[in-house]
Amino acid sequence: MTVTRQYQAPLKVIGLGLGRTGTVSLCAALEILGFGPCHHPVHLGVENDFWRKITKAAKDDASPEVLDDIFRGYVSATDSTTAVLAEPLYRAYPEARFILTTRDPAKWAQSINKTTNRTYIEHKGRQSRIASGTASKIDIIVSKNMEEIGLADWVEFINERYHQGRLNTDPEGELERHNKYIIQLIPPEKLLIFDVAQGWKPLVKFLGVPEPIQSFPHLNDAVSFEEECKVWWEKFMADLSESGNL
Repeated sequence: MTVTRQYQAPLKVIGLGLGRTGTVSLCAALEILGFGPCHHPVHLGVENDFWRKITKAAKDDASPEVLDDIFRGYVSATDSTTAVLAEPLYRAYPEARFILTTRDPAKWAQSINKTTNRTYIEHKGRQSRIASGTASKIDIIVSKNMEEIGLADWVEFINERYHQGRLNTDPEGELERHNKYIIQLIPPEKLLIFDVAQGWKPLVKFLGVPEPIQSFPHLNDAVSFEEECKVWWEKFMADLSESGNL
């Protein structure tokens, strides 16, 4: 018999694929299918303490109660922020369904080099300039605020601890390593290995729901990602200006 914790988060579907494997598309698809709201960091602002919480949870092998606090109110969740918590999430929500989004490793490597890896490289560049005394005012302000909201710790954790630098040296192999780990962790009857290019059919079959009339959402390609990053950056700088920190 499954015992439900008091205040347990209502997670029913959990994505364990790394970022840039179609996690934004999966999130949108799950909400269309009735498994919303879906938690994805791209939808979060910089004003909350999510990054600090998620990094601490990943470092500490989080308890179910800690995960309940992070994901309270969400019926589904996906992206690297859940992928790195695969084992504690499986322990906390054993009745959930799990989805491993994946894609061609070579294309994935190209995508992260143009997108998420840039965040880490730019962060380390700012740190280096601050250490050498050549940092600009913007470098110092951005670095300080990334630290305050916990985003700096997250960027360092996922690149240096979870991936152990392999995203730069062997990204294709790192995707395969992560996928193999998830496949070994989650029982096959609870896990869907999913390429979003496959569309609705494998997803609705796995979840036991009807296929929608509308097209499967294909979102957040490299071009739109760069545009979203630009919007996020502009909002970030506007928030700093309004708070008097710029």
